[in-house]
Amino acid sequence: MSTIEVPLDHEDVADERATNFEVGSRLLFENEHVRVWDITLAPGERLPFHCHRTSYFYRCESAGLSRVGFPDGSVTTYGSHLDEVTFHDIAHGETVIHDLTNVADTVLRFTTVELLDGR
Repeated sequence: MSTIEVPLDHEDVADERATNFEVGSRLLFENEHVRVWDITLAPGERLPFHCHRTSYFYRCESAGLSRVGFPDGSVTTYGSHLDEVTFHDIAHGETVIHDLTNVADTVLRFTTVELLDGR
């Protein structure tokens, strides 16, 4: 797997960040307890800025490299490993906003589960 050059694009932050609650590419399942999302990104593809208002976890379905951008312009690059699970605890009333870009030359896939209980 190699890293590819993908230009940063923060022009859409104001439009997307406060109103986009679609945290994945495709909603797979939803009930009163959870929302389950598929995230599949081709090399160079980007998931727009979106909001997390509940705790969530994701499972890496394919190894890869991703760049996460934040509204303040900061970015972080993460290496993901097959079957890795990561949990994010979002406090009541808190909102986390970020985008996600695949910066590898392979398809990047995650399954994300938003925990809706108590929110």
